[in-house]
Amino acid sequence: MRLIRNFLVLSIFWMLFFGIFRIIFFLFLQYNAANIQLNELPSTLFYGIRLDISATAYISALPLLLMLIHALTENTFIKKLFLVYNGIILFVLILLHVSNLFLYRSWGVLINYRALSFLADWRQMFLSVNNFELIVGIICIILLFILTWFVFRKFTKHFFDNKLAIIQSLLQFIVSAAMLVIMFRGGVQMLPVNESAAAFSENVTLNHIATNPAWHLGHNLNQAKSENASYYKFYSDAVAEEHVKKLFQTPIDLMPVLNNKKPNIVIIMLESFTVDVVGSMGGETGVSPTIDSLIHDGLSFKNIYSSGARTDQAFVAVLSGFPAQPNQSIMRFPDKTAKLPSLPAELKKQGYSTSFYYGGDLDFSNLNTYLVNCGFEQITGKKKFKQQQLSAKWGAHDEFVFEKNLNDLNQAKEPFFSVVMTLSSHEPYDIPIQSPFGKDNPNEQFKGSAWYADHSLGNYLAAAKKEPWFKNTLFVIVADHGNKIPRDRSYYSHYIRHIPMVMAGDVVKNIYKNKIVYSTGSHHDIPSTLLHQLGFNSDMFNWSNDLLNRKRNGFAYLCMDDAEGWVTDSCTFVYDLSNQKFIYKRPYYAIADTVTAKSYLQQLYSTFSNL
Repeated sequence: MRLIRNFLVLSIFWMLFFGIFRIIFFLFLQYNAANIQLNELPSTLFYGIRLDISATAYISALPLLLMLIHALTENTFIKKLFLVYNGIILFVLILLHVSNLFLYRSWGVLINYRALSFLADWRQMFLSVNNFELIVGIICIILLFILTWFVFRKFTKHFFDNKLAIIQSLLQFIVSAAMLVIMFRGGVQMLPVNESAAAFSENVTLNHIATNPAWHLGHNLNQAKSENASYYKFYSDAVAEEHVKKLFQTPIDLMPVLNNKKPNIVIIMLESFTVDVVGSMGGETGVSPTIDSLIHDGLSFKNIYSSGARTDQAFVAVLSGFPAQPNQSIMRFPDKTAKLPSLPAELKKQGYSTSFYYGGDLDFSNLNTYLVNCGFEQITGKKKFKQQQLSAKWGAHDEFVFEKNLNDLNQAKEPFFSVVMTLSSHEPYDIPIQSPFGKDNPNEQFKGSAWYADHSLGNYLAAAKKEPWFKNTLFVIVADHGNKIPRDRSYYSHYIRHIPMVMAGDVVKNIYKNKIVYSTGSHHDIPSTLLHQLGFNSDMFNWSNDLLNRKRNGFAYLCMDDAEGWVTDSCTFVYDLSNQKFIYKRPYYAIADTVTAKSYLQQLYSTFSNL
């Protein structure tokens, strides 16, 4: 029975491995202020077993075959191949689990296809982690590998002691293979196991802890390996198209907020600038006095949400009016982005000069290619700044980016369209000056970095006010996406996508200053909104819905990796697409229009796939 025994021992090793890392994950999240209690740990271990068994089967299939071959031949190369294979798998799994800890703390999701897609820009990924965490993470990976490899060798010490008879080996292999098939399926039930097996709690964090990250990643990669929209196919194309069409087919009743039909336009995108740090919108006080003053002096939008959670998604939303897609980022597909409309391209046709400013690396996520496809005439990134200005881990701090933009606009041909993207409020939240907030924890560090971004914006606007072009300039201030901190929001909370948006400047009519637009919308509604204010056609921006149309349908779509969020003026919900149930709904008695929400996602992904 040696072959069967060896297979069971190997399986037990991997089950213990997954269980121990689940305990580490649980304790890590509890330490990082997740809403979980220690007495909930046993449930995560119990409900995680079936996915652990399935993941163990995938890992153990090849070793089982190698053990059979060795039992029949006693070939020493087979033993070496067995050790090399398991050593590689062990290292990869340790790397995956450790990476999952930090990813979940930042993103609120398990490691997935989208996270792996950033490996193409691995140097930029490290910029989100401070040096101490990076060093500690590397040391942990090395020590964990050494320790687990030692344990693995103890477990498998006698696997290759003696040769077995052919018949005996084959019979034991058949029994082991039968067990393996059951393990693949996660049990003897009718259907193979899926992530629903780990969905035991109303607390999504506990479900994520119970979910085997290796199994989840493999399943997610399988879903994302094709660009077709079959995974998001809920209804017939005709039904989905009809529901989406109704969202946009509304009468036009525009609020004419500008006193000039051809102003200069400057869009300022603030990194991770959640509403939770804007005092006048119910956030932390004292963090963003400049934004607060702009809200008082301009036209603000109360209920704006980012469709995506990353900056690459925001660029395409704001400039091309194209919402974010789950599992994919269209900016990584240059052939697709080349087919998208863009604000700078449309404004160039109307005589605008165009420019873009960012203190970071333009190669990240194919950003430079996308900006070129957009038609920007001048593109400024990290390489255009002096070495002494590159003191931020990501590149040039906000004050230097604003300074360069201001100097260039003083020489620019009017009317101009310019976009500025900040970066100092991105992890690891390093800023060049002392803020009013401490540095003892990530919440304080983030508030300090947001205060610095707001401070730099205030200095920029004060300097711009002295220039002759200021009186004919519309400033649109909007965040690229929100942040889970400083209020420790859940990934599945719509508040984590709630962002400020303000239209300010002397070109805004006085009657609209200190006014608030309450209709729910997204920052991919910006292209249609601006073009209509300028008197231009916006039909090419199919997914953009004018925020200043008094009769618009107020709604916002929230892209999530394994769920979909939907916000309207009367109801908010997040719907788990895999388990077909609500993660939450507010208010609880409201009627949730999941048909329209899923139709929107289906049509969006179909459009993405067919570009």
